[in-house]
Amino acid sequence: MVSKEFVRIYARICGDGCLSGRYIRYSNKNLDLLGEFERDMRKEFGEVTLTKGIQNSGTPFLQVQLKPVVKVFSDFGSFLSDKIKVPGFIIKGNKILKKEFIRTFFDDEGSPNLRLYNNTKEWKRSITVSSNSKQFLIGIKVLLRDFGIGTNRIIRNSKNIERDKSYNLTISGRENFMLFQKNIGFKSNLKNREVEFILNSYGNTYHRNRKEFNDLIFKLKNLKKDKRKFYKQNFREIFIDGRP
Repeated sequence: MVSKEFVRIYARICGDGCLSGRYIRYSNKNLDLLGEFERDMRKEFGEVTLTKGIQNSGTPFLQVQLKPVVKVFSDFGSFLSDKIKVPGFIIKGNKILKKEFIRTFFDDEGSPNLRLYNNTKEWKRSITVSSNSKQFLIGIKVLLRDFGIGTNRIIRNSKNIERDKSYNLTISGRENFMLFQKNIGFKSNLKNREVEFILNSYGNTYHRNRKEFNDLIFKLKNLKKDKRKFYKQNFREIFIDGRP
């Protein structure tokens, strides 16, 4: 039987990871996600060596250069960003594995977003996940449907920018947000807070509840500050203190 650890590793290669003929690399600024990748690798494949480094962009990564481990995943087919797809063992798997796959990919590529349309003082709410593979997002759409979570039509991120080949899949609507929070969620506490803010925005609008509306705007500003502090602290812990 496929393990949760294997499912998460697979999802991470499809997200912020990559697979070549020589290595598996996972890049992320979130220490918790890097740590989970390391634990999953060792639980699934034993005491493998994970090389630590930093990309030119400044993003930390962990890398495994063990041929048998690389082969396990390369046997599934191409992991090029525009060729990935949700594997059959996930589509046909149980809900526990489906949840782990969705959550892991959304932790990498998902973006909860609560923003204010200034002209009308109305909230705009979404949870969006992006990929260069439309086929992969079709698979994610199917998996989310198994949890009762509806999604919008898959669209190109930037139709007018030729070099941007990415597609977006968006969740909207209060019931869908609630189902996502209950059944999927994020490992990232910051992203979970953003989902909580999205749900709190219902009823707390400029015209109906000015006090709570202003309080929510204040919390959103603080969240941006917390994000900057979080990633700065993560970088220090990874490259000075030696974690994960």
